[in-house]
Amino acid sequence: MEFPSESLPILAGIITNTGKAMTTTMKYIYAVAMKDFYNIGIKDVFRVALLDPTDPSKLENLGIDINKKEIKEIFDSAEFQRVQHMICYHLAVRVPFYKKQIDELSIKDKQLKVIFDSAVNEGADNFGGLISESYDENMKMLKQKQFVVPPFSSDWFRRYVYTYIPKLGEINNRNLYFLGCVEAMFPLYYSAITAQMKKVIFLLQK
Repeated sequence: MEFPSESLPILAGIITNTGKAMTTTMKYIYAVAMKDFYNIGIKDVFRVALLDPTDPSKLENLGIDINKKEIKEIFDSAEFQRVQHMICYHLAVRVPFYKKQIDELSIKDKQLKVIFDSAVNEGADNFGGLISESYDENMKMLKQKQFVVPPFSSDWFRRYVYTYIPKLGEINNRNLYFLGCVEAMFPLYYSAITAQMKKVIFLLQK
């Protein structure tokens, strides 16, 4: 069954909303790092956040304060706001991989490009070219008979932090904990968004 073109914006919306959710989750990780990262289980943050990778609102039930002045100074800054657009871009260039990873996705190549373009129109951006992946290169990989989907890595985020958000790049226990958790968060969210796509596609193609 061919995937209905009128439903493509829904898939693009999953990408955009996941990018927003990931940056919100980062705030909670940093709040945990500030408060007491030896006693607060970061697994609880991930467990709740990944229940729906597009909606982080359930994290509010954990009782973690993300509105402290120090947190807002970092995460409300223009430099950090850019991170959301970069995450969306990183997710968007992987649209070809979703086709490979979701067996039920009978979607045409031109429809994949519509999803990518929609995400870009919503603000997805590769600031400074820090993200090495591209949509076109990933499409070429999709055409290969055998290839392994590369990991969804946070390497570009580290480079961005060290260059544009020096307060997060300072070497201390809090920042090392934060960056380590973010490194683990990226592949967890990628698995979650792939599962979310699969669920939504199944419902849309019924």
